[in-house]
This record gives sequence, C-alpha cells and structure tokens, in this order.
Amino acid sequence: MNRRLIVAVCLFLAAVLWWRLDIKSLQAAIEGQTARLSGSRLIAREVSLSLIHGVGLRLDQVSLNNPLLSMQAGHINIGIHLLPLLLGKIEVGTLDIHDATLKLDGDAAANLSASFASLPFERVHLIRSSIEDMRGISKLENIELDVRNIGPDREMLWEISSRQSDYSLHGHGQMAFRAGTVMSGFGKLKLTSIPASLLSVVAPTMLSDWFAGQSQRLSGGLTLDITRQRGWSLFGEVDAGGDEQHQPVRLRGKLSHPAAGELVWHDSFVHLDDRAVIALDGHCSQGQCESHLDARSMPVAAWLRLFPDAVDLPKTLAGKSRLEAMLRWHGDQWEASGSVRLNDASFSYRQQSRPLPALQLTVSELHGERNGWGGRAVITFPGIASEILLQADSSSAARVKHQPPSQSLLLTLASTKLADGVWQPFGNLLLSSLNIAPDLTGSGTMRAAVELQLQPQHSSLQLDLGADEARVAYAGQWEKPAGVVALCHGKVGWRSMISQPDGVQLDRCRVADAQLDTLAYHQKEKRESLALSGLTLDLDKLAERKLLLPDWLRLYHGRIEGSGQFDWLDGSGLLKRASGDWNLQQAGTFDWQLSGRVKVADGIFASDHLQLSGPLGQAELKGRFRATDRSGTINVLSGHLDWQALPGLPAGMADIHLAGHIAQGYVTALGYEWQGMSADYFMDQGHLVLKQGVVPFAGGQLQVDELMLTPVASSLRLDGKIRAKEVKLEQLPWLAEWLQADLSGKLGANIEVKGLFNQDGAVADMSAWQRSNGDLVVYSGSWLPRDSALRGLSAPGDFRKLQLRFRLQEQGVDIPSVELVRHGIRYRGQAAIAADGAISGGLKGGGAVTLQGQWPYPQWQPHLQ
Repeated sequence: MNRRLIVAVCLFLAAVLWWRLDIKSLQAAIEGQTARLSGSRLIAREVSLSLIHGVGLRLDQVSLNNPLLSMQAGHINIGIHLLPLLLGKIEVGTLDIHDATLKLDGDAAANLSASFASLPFERVHLIRSSIEDMRGISKLENIELDVRNIGPDREMLWEISSRQSDYSLHGHGQMAFRAGTVMSGFGKLKLTSIPASLLSVVAPTMLSDWFAGQSQRLSGGLTLDITRQRGWSLFGEVDAGGDEQHQPVRLRGKLSHPAAGELVWHDSFVHLDDRAVIALDGHCSQGQCESHLDARSMPVAAWLRLFPDAVDLPKTLAGKSRLEAMLRWHGDQWEASGSVRLNDASFSYRQQSRPLPALQLTVSELHGERNGWGGRAVITFPGIASEILLQADSSSAARVKHQPPSQSLLLTLASTKLADGVWQPFGNLLLSSLNIAPDLTGSGTMRAAVELQLQPQHSSLQLDLGADEARVAYAGQWEKPAGVVALCHGKVGWRSMISQPDGVQLDRCRVADAQLDTLAYHQKEKRESLALSGLTLDLDKLAERKLLLPDWLRLYHGRIEGSGQFDWLDGSGLLKRASGDWNLQQAGTFDWQLSGRVKVADGIFASDHLQLSGPLGQAELKGRFRATDRSGTINVLSGHLDWQALPGLPAGMADIHLAGHIAQGYVTALGYEWQGMSADYFMDQGHLVLKQGVVPFAGGQLQVDELMLTPVASSLRLDGKIRAKEVKLEQLPWLAEWLQADLSGKLGANIEVKGLFNQDGAVADMSAWQRSNGDLVVYSGSWLPRDSALRGLSAPGDFRKLQLRFRLQEQGVDIPSVELVRHGIRYRGQAAIAADGAISGGLKGGGAVTLQGQWPYPQWQPHLQ
C-alpha cells in the first residue's frame, strides 16, 4: 500500500513537473525578471532544458543589452529551484555565464552595483570572460567573477581575478543592502603590472581618458570603502612604471565619490622618486574638475619622466625646481596656469658638470584636449637682462588601430636680446644633446629664434641666429670677434630622438665677407650627401678680420666661389660623385695655389684654363681628373718648375694616375735651366715618365724616347734613353769646371741612363749608376787643360773627331772603344777608369798614346818612335 502511494506521488510530481517545464514559459519568466536590472533585455538564439546540475535552462548565443553595458556570451546556465517550480512559482538560484564579452563605460561599475540587489539570482558566476570598452578595445581578459548572496536585504560577497602572462588582478569584498539600497561595503584590490590603459573601462568618465592614454603599468594595493549608495572612497598606494630602467612613479592618497557626479581628492601625492613629490588637492563636480599642484625642491631630472616619448632632453640635467600650478578640465579639454622656478641647475658631459643660470618659467596660456595641447610662456633669468618667449603645440595621431596615439611637439623660442650668460650655457646644453663637446664660449648679446619639432619617426631643430655684437668661440678651434657680421638660419634633423643628425640645412648665412646661400646635408643608412649653393669664401679676408679659423682650414688661403654637390657612401670618399661649378682665386695651401674655373660632373673635375702656382713654380693647365680612380688627362700649356727646391712627392700622390702633353715647359734642375721642353707624359705610382720629349740644350737638342723620373727624398732617379744632337760644349761651363779644361765642339750622344742626381746636379751615388752606357761623339772640338803643364801632347788639343763607347760597372767605367781623329791621324784603342778614379788605356794610330791620370783629369802620353 505504502509503496503504491509513493509511486503514485512520484508519478504525480513527475506529471506536475513535466507540465511546469514549459521552456517558453520559463524563458519568458527569466527574461522578465532580468529586465529589472536597469531595463536589461536578455535574448538567446537557442534555449534548451538542462538536467545536468538539477533542473535548469541552457541559453546559447546569448546577448544582454543595457544602457550601461552590453554582453555577448557563448552560453548561460540558469539553475531553477525545484520545489517552488512544482508549486507553480519560478525561482532561479545560480547564473553561470561562460565565454562572455562585456562592453561597459567607466561609470557602469558604480551605477550597476546598486542594481545587483534587484537581480533574481542568488549567485552570479562569470567564467573565462573579457571586458571591452565601448569602442571594442579589449581591456581585461580571462576574468573570473563570483558574486554570492545576492538580495535586497543581504550582504553580497564578491571575488574577482584576471590573469594574463604579463599582468594579474585579484580582489574581494562585500556590499550590504537594505531594501535594495547600498548601505555599506568594502573591498581589497591587488594589482600586478596592470597596464593603466586597461583600467579606463572601470574608471569614472572624468578619469577614463587619462587612463586610456597611459603606457604605464600599475602595481600595488587599493582599498574600497562604500559608505552609502553611489558614495565611495578609494585609497591606497600604487606604483606606476613604464620600464625596468626607471624607478616607478608612486601614487598615494585618497579619492572620494561623496555623491553623484562628484569626486574629491586630498592628501594625495605623486612620488616621481624618493625626493620628487607633487602634492595634489582638487575636486570634480558634474564633470568640471580642477586641481592644485605644488612641488617644492623638485629635482629637475624627475620632470623628464613626464615628457612624451618624442621629447628626449638630456638625461644629465640636475638642479632644483619649484612648481605652483592650477589645472582645470572638463571631459578631454583642459587648461592650466602657473610657474616653475629653476635653481642650482647644471648638466654634465662626460662626467664633467656645466652650470646653467637660474630661470623662471611663467605660463600665461596652456590648454589642450584629446588630440593635442598648446600654450605660451615667458622665461626670465634673475639678474640677467634677457627674456625668452616660448610657444608650444603638441598633437597626437593614431598610428595603428587599437594602439595609443603617437605624440608630436612643436616648440618655439625667440629672444631679440640674449645675454652671454644665457646663450653660452644653453648653447652648450644643445651641443651636448647632439653629442658634440659643449665647449662654446663668448661674450656679448645675440638674437636667437629656435623651433624644435619632435615626432616619433623624425624630429628637427631650426635656428635663426644673429651674433653681430657677440664674440663667439669654440674649443680654441675657431673664433668670431665682436663687431663682425654673423647671421645664419639653420635646420638640423634626426631620427626618433636627439642623436647624431641625419640632416643639416643652412640658409642665408654670412660671416664677415664670407657668405653661403644654402647648405644641405642628408644621411640615409650608409649614403650621405652635401649640397652647397652660392658659396663665397675668402680665407685671407677672414684672417684680416681677426677670425680664428679651425686648424684644418688655417692650412689654406685664397678665395672660392661657386656651388656644388657631393654624394658618397660610408667610407667611399667625398669627391667620387661630386658635381658643381667653382671659381678659384689663389686658392690652396701656402705652397700651391689654384686660379681658374673648375667644372665638376659625376666626380670628374675639368678646366679649360687652370693656373697652378707656388714657390716651386707655376703652370697653365687644361684637362680632366676623375676622382673615382684618381686618374686624368691634364695637358701643361706652359709651366715652370724649380726641381731643385721640390721635395719628394707626398704619399697621397703615389696612387694618382695622370697622362697628357707638355706643350711648353721650363724646368730648373741639375744646375741647368731647361727651357722650351715638350713631351708626352704619364704619372703612375709616383713615377713621372716622359715620352717623345724634346728640349733645346746648349745650342742643340736633347731627345728622349722614354725617360722615367722618380723623386726619392732629396734626389732624382733617372731611368731611360737620352739622345743629344748638336750640343755645343762651350755652352756647358759646368762641364769645363768639372774637367778643368776649355772645351769646344759639337756633341752627339746616345745614352742609356740609370742613376741618381742630387738636387744640385751632382751624382748622388756612383753605385746607383751601374749599367748606364752609351756612345759619345764630338766633332770639330778641342780639349785644352787649364793647367799649362798638361797642355801639348798630354791632351787631345784640337781634333776633328773624338768618339768613345762606355759602360758603368761595379769596378768602375769600361771604355771598350775610343777613336780620336787629330791632324789627319786616326787613333783607336780602349780605356778604363777604376773605382778609385785611376785612368788606364791606350790608343794606336800614327803613333801610340798611353792614357793615364786621375779622373776627371786624363793625361795623353804619346810614345815617341
């Protein structure tokens, strides 16, 4: 009987349950209850009955729309209490939301907290979900949220966690409700490397824009204190750091939300480092906010952390500053005013400190909004009669979707009268920023305007300077005296941040009588280019005006006018791809100067008439020279060279390759004036080779088929063949002096020369003349020793022909053939000159003649028959 009753009851309950399990009715009831959450609307694509964890519904492809949030979920499980359901009442227990994406604005969390009490669920569990802002940008991912004991007269408990590979968020707390109204609550949050931009989704609108633009990461602990509905306070300490190279910024204080639309912060501080503290006090009311900022004895270096990435000021700045400012904002628009005083300031370069003057920056106008900011200020210097007007404009533009905007800055400074106590130290600060030694010195006032444009990819610095009244010098390398005109407009560019410049442009520059219309330098990867336009440079006049030029420029003088361009790869040489048109007037070193017009195209230098002059001689040149392989064709139209004063060729001449024709040459060498020389020539590896050359000599001619001349220290090496025709011996006084004899006759010769001459024409080293040989013949001549004791038969005297063949050897000079025709008698024989100068030999003809004596004084001794 009992068993049958139990079975009957079970069947009855099953029938009732089956009748009550109307999916559409359950869905309608749940959607109706969910709508109590501030007008939410729940829509599911598929609804099915679930009996896995008791009786419930499974909703797939779910969307929830609310004025403050929207949600898209993979599926939702809703648990339903069984007993109330059997009695015809639908009561839900748990709400499990899986793989959901929630979109909400910054005020949603505060406004929805009170609505939680009206939810029909006892527990809400959010699993593997994420939160996005209203623009669809992901903020918090992998969220686990568990809210328990929900009800209008309960103490609701909550836990939240979000963990990614590089950050984590953990928190827990409770909220007490009475009749659906929040009475009290608290919470604890722990942040570990949370990107500040992610918190914009849970921050009030008044602060969310600030969070969204930050690249800082936040770590620390916060305590949430809820005193009444919509009233809360948040206090604690958080470190904000962008990278491991800098000490994190520490935020400390209390943020209160006393009523709807109001925020108050006081006793709040920003610690940029242990000694850099900014005190903050302020409030917001219905979106209108203001805050007072006060920082005393603030280290200058600490401010650098607050500048945008595009602003890369020297990291070696030191000193103390005092800030007093008022900041007001509404939404993303803001304005500020205040002043900053700088004392005991300095910068360092290579561990050496350089002082900067005290200054005060007074901001008269400063305003901004989401996409940029701008302002005006004036900089004054206590005790120095100088003033700088400053104007700044910054803008931002999104570089990549869903990434923070990039910043750019335009900063303009202008002063009509800048004292040396200002331009000298700040000019050195700028030089150190460009990694140039800050060794600028001087006195007097100058006019200056500076425009600094900083962008993420490329930045530039424009300067407009006038320094007529100032004395300006740099590191003992150059100096401009006061009273000398000096003005220039320049622009320097660099990539990403202040570093080695990749571009320099100068316009309308003038120093004394020197002027330059335009200079443009560009560097891209390994290629560099330099263009000059309208250059007029008279080095001699600059020296007369007492301008101290750089050491390398002091080696040159003369005047240069023209324009040109130079393009080169790293280490490839400046002139190889040069072009331009230059007019030279005695331009060069103090040894050699050039005058004339030179045209340059693709590294080839050409001139129709170029004068080369100096203490060693001068020449009129015409030709072309190619810088690529240091070769060219240059003709000598006319020229004079004093070889006796010419040093050895410089090392740089060894790899020059030249060829051409000498039309009219005049050379002082070997103690003789060689005039009217003509020859083809080429120069290679430090050797000068003359071909098919002719030069008048002593009433006759010297000819060369090929003769190589090589300067060696103070000597000249000769290697080649020389022919002499109709040379008059009486016009060779140096030969008569050498032989101590009066000579006459016409000389013909065919000589192969290998040896060294000193600058004075003397033989440098007899051993170097080995293998020289040749034939000599003198017609209708005489050889009369000046010593009367040696005259008569002891010398040839008058003769019709004297011919000999010689060869220089290690042991001396071998003369294998001697022929003398005298008074109708022909003598033939041979002779030799030993290494010590002893002469031996003999001739036979109408009689016998013995040759003896000591060179250069031969004696002819006849044998009487």
